[in-house]
Amino acid sequence: MKKGLLFLFFISQMVTAQTLSKTDLLIAVADNICNEIAEKNIEVKSEFTMGVYMLKAVNNYKEDIEHYYGKNYLTNEGVMGTMGEDIGLYLGLKCPEIFEFFVGNEEATFEETAYQQVTGKFHKTIKNQFLSFIIKEESGKTHEFLFLNSFETSYLLTDNLLSLDDEIEVTYYVSEIYDAKVGKFVNYNIVSYLEKK
Repeated sequence: MKKGLLFLFFISQMVTAQTLSKTDLLIAVADNICNEIAEKNIEVKSEFTMGVYMLKAVNNYKEDIEHYYGKNYLTNEGVMGTMGEDIGLYLGLKCPEIFEFFVGNEEATFEETAYQQVTGKFHKTIKNQFLSFIIKEESGKTHEFLFLNSFETSYLLTDNLLSLDDEIEVTYYVSEIYDAKVGKFVNYNIVSYLEKK
């Protein structure tokens, strides 16, 4: 009797310990995500929301995920990217409607980015958490620009190659950025290209 119970115990452990194939795992994770989002009637409007539901589903299959992606899948950015792409492929097949916001939002963002140009004399640099600078047009009107991203001629700022009263042309776009000091979103001019005249 004891041998029979012991035998059944080991058989049940072997059956529950079997690993899903990678395809079956990805299908199961995608089904889990799609079902939970559909049941709760959630609109996925950010990568963060998508990530939360993906991690919840992945945790349901932790042993299988570790088998295919390694034990450090959560801390390895490259592995997380690969896993996200693998799962995303199956999500696209199972419930493509959850990606509608991303596609529509990406197109809108591309269309809304309106670049502008202004020419003036370099007035001063302000070094805070981010570098900003001010130019003054011939009319006396001043414009302040935030330097947030690298671009082809950013060395003019980073290498301090601009002198007071140098005439420059600035290409920029306007972006709403949350200003913690005033507690609201504020429009800032973000420089995307500089040309010294």
